[in-house]
Amino acid sequence: MTISFAPLFGVLSLALGFGRKAAQIVARIVTLWIHRRAAYRLAQLDDRALKDIGLTRNDVLGVLDLPFAQDPTLPLVHRRRARRQPPPPAVTVRLAARDGRVVEGRAREV
Repeated sequence: MTISFAPLFGVLSLALGFGRKAAQIVARIVTLWIHRRAAYRLAQLDDRALKDIGLTRNDVLGVLDLPFAQDPTLPLVHRRRARRQPPPPAVTVRLAARDGRVVEGRAREV
């Protein structure tokens, strides 16, 4: 008579895999909840404080309308970074006409 433990180990590894996945789902929900609370705290700030951060009230209220499964802090970070980047410099083109006079113009921005 032989005793095989293979079915037991298969069931055990399957249960551990489901447990790991369940822990990841719970961690994701907790992270989303914490980030959403941070966005609600930002909505309580006055306009001057939001301007110091680099956001507007419409930015904050807009991300609070997102579904719960979407992290509200990521769009805020992207909007803040977009506002903090300096605008691209204007390109000045110096052209010479065939008769030798200099023609200055401003190029279109790309």
